[in-house]
Amino acid sequence: MSSDNTPESVTDKLNLETAVVAWAEIERFFAKGQLYIVEQQQDLISTAARVSNDDKSFIEQQLNNKQLFLPTIDWVKQNCQTDTPFWAVVVAPFVFAQKK
Repeated sequence: MSSDNTPESVTDKLNLETAVVAWAEIERFFAKGQLYIVEQQQDLISTAARVSNDDKSFIEQQLNNKQLFLPTIDWVKQNCQTDTPFWAVVVAPFVFAQKK
């Protein structure tokens, strides 16, 4: 397998690794501060790929615009139940998730 790091190959790889999970499956990453929420109007895979490629200006812009954020306890209380579905993908050491 090649170690191709082109945007297309990263996107393809992340597409294969994306899954629908319940909140209960990603809650532990929230507890460790390793869970980022991607707002629904953003593309989860594209966001994760740009993070994977260390696109600092994109990441900073998304964080500043609150399109990408670490969820707060209040956010979790308002948006998450044990079985709330999320699309999720790992860009180690973080998990990126989007409410379904």
